[in-house]
Amino acid sequence: MSDAVDFEDEEDQALPETTARQFSDAVLYSSDWTVETILSQLNRKNIILNPKFQRRDAWSTNRKSTFIESLVVGLPVPQLVFAEVAGQRGKYLVLDGKQRLLSLIAFTESQGDRRAGFGLSGMTIRKDLSRKKFHDFFNDPELIDELNSFYNYTIRTVIIRNWPNNDFLHQVFLRLNTQSVKLSPQELRQAMAPGPFTEFADEFSAESAALHSLLGRDGPDPRMRDVELLVRFIAFTEHLTSYKGRMKAFLDQTCQIENDQWQVRENTIDEASKQFERLIRELQSIFGENLARKPRSRSFNRAIFDTLSFYAAQGPILDAMARNRQAVHSAYEHLFDDVKFLEAIESDTAGIPNTASRLRIWGEALSGALNMNIDLPRLKDGHFVISE
Repeated sequence: MSDAVDFEDEEDQALPETTARQFSDAVLYSSDWTVETILSQLNRKNIILNPKFQRRDAWSTNRKSTFIESLVVGLPVPQLVFAEVAGQRGKYLVLDGKQRLLSLIAFTESQGDRRAGFGLSGMTIRKDLSRKKFHDFFNDPELIDELNSFYNYTIRTVIIRNWPNNDFLHQVFLRLNTQSVKLSPQELRQAMAPGPFTEFADEFSAESAALHSLLGRDGPDPRMRDVELLVRFIAFTEHLTSYKGRMKAFLDQTCQIENDQWQVRENTIDEASKQFERLIRELQSIFGENLARKPRSRSFNRAIFDTLSFYAAQGPILDAMARNRQAVHSAYEHLFDDVKFLEAIESDTAGIPNTASRLRIWGEALSGALNMNIDLPRLKDGHFVISE
């Protein structure tokens, strides 16, 4: 498998002023939680960390081990940041610290089973603890001091209460990660909008060989960018007429709508997702390594991919693309000679004007390449309409 795909940064529209003003309503406070307290909260399901997140674990065993080592020997570790769930006092969403919490879970799950959990490795200070599992800490009298140090270690924990809206949490989430590897907002979305659709999107993408191939991975993406691509596809193909120009809000809304309507929408979403897998394979066959990439760029451009996927979602169009691969590929290459198309993929990519421009330019080019009539989404009074 090739290296994991690098995603090109994507700008969203600025927040409305009225929304930003509400941010001052949030209340933040800090406390020191011991590791034992954190484990208790996790076991009681008060910290919302879906067990399935463990398959999207981004840390190696060595990195988890050095984190555990830091707790045992008393080295500083970064703070945790939680948001209290609205209307559920004492229940928390994780804004920063997911990998550290997953490491605690993975290490301590061996408490009652020697075969479970992981053995410590790759440590630089307490090499004598190599291959030790949590089970050993519990059962070896010589490790009682290390066990107590681990349990009693205090981690600074920031709690956010009375947060006004999802936009606030998105901003906190992104600011926390500005100086490190940027996390996909889909991780936060999964926690903020739990339900049967978000569960399906997680399950489907985790098992999708086509998505894994697209992202250059052997399995689920640790940052849930595979889930985000599927949610974007559902949003654009099923809910384009409700798009208002802010991508994060659009995807949040899509998850909430599909969660609420899952009982009647399940078959539709399942079929659309299968079509998504099919179009990924066909687009890869047609465009190869240039798929969703600007000339001379190796970064994956989600705005381009959304545009290509929007029309390929329709079976007859995808069939025609498969029969006319050379013409489609040529039309795609000529897109980058169009100044308006370049503008639409390089700035304000989430804005309605540039989104409409991308869809129109590629739709017209594809229609010509396939010699077939294609319904193009257009703007009417600032909103998308599919046909009139």
